[in-house]
Amino acid sequence: MIRILLFLLALILLLCSYYLIKKPQGFLLLFSKEEQTESLGFLRRFGSIYAVLGVMAIIIGIMNNRTYSMMYLILLLVVAAVFALLMGAKTKKD
Repeated sequence: MIRILLFLLALILLLCSYYLIKKPQGFLLLFSKEEQTESLGFLRRFGSIYAVLGVMAIIIGIMNNRTYSMMYLILLLVVAAVFALLMGAKTKKD
């Protein structure tokens, strides 16, 4: 069951990384006009990190080790929290 969920998580992460790297225009609306070039780099950086985490999920799913799976999930939660906090700080305030 854990393997199936890891492969599903890998698919979701790879889709998110695709949208962050290739189609960031929807997210750029959240940032002010002055910071859009900096924010584009921010989105691409986290898109790359999510792509790496997606590949790691596939590798860990193939290995089928519960300890590595839990460590991976903790790492993923930390990265997602950092992304949410940084993006929340960068968004424009009306």
